[in-house]
Amino acid sequence: MINLIIVEDNEFITERVQRMIGEVSDMQIVGAYNCLRCALAQIISEKINLIVLDLKLPDVKGTAAIESLSKKYPKSPIVVYSICENELEIIECIAAGVAGYVTKDTPLSRLVEEFRVVAAGGTTFTPKVIEKLLRKFSEENIDIGGLSPREAEILDYMALGMKYDDIAEELELSVHTVRRHIERVFVKLNVHNRTQAVARAVSRRIIRID
Repeated sequence: MINLIIVEDNEFITERVQRMIGEVSDMQIVGAYNCLRCALAQIISEKINLIVLDLKLPDVKGTAAIESLSKKYPKSPIVVYSICENELEIIECIAAGVAGYVTKDTPLSRLVEEFRVVAAGGTTFTPKVIEKLLRKFSEENIDIGGLSPREAEILDYMALGMKYDDIAEELELSVHTVRRHIERVFVKLNVHNRTQAVARAVSRRIIRID
């Protein structure tokens, strides 16, 4: 059973997700909160497999909520459930370590599948999110800051949340080759994981977001 909590101040959206989850047999909502303070104050005994988070809560905006929930539930993946306003918001969420970014116009049938992917340890970004990021990257004159063109390209795909085997398939490379490129990216950026790499790339404007 996939136990999830939802942090969303729009009652209509919360009820919509609750009805959807109520129609499947492998998920249940064990907590629904309309503000971050309420979510942090509640003690839940069940293992939380997924956190569904709106970014515009009445008591906090943006990635601050991601940081707070990650501290309370360090082993629980977070999916942002948002209207997808801009590329900066998406990149900041990726750098903060979310496992997915799903837009609120996603059909309910697909939403269930997206949640299952993340609960199983994967990542998910709906097509509108990926389209926004790819368009932004292609429009900007990216300073690759010491990375080779191939390393910079792979870093872009990492920022989209793609798995190594998916990157390999997209670029028609072996997974081994992709891993070697990623290792070199980590060394050049002086980081140890994907989240740190994306955050460092943002700070150095290797991935441009303004």
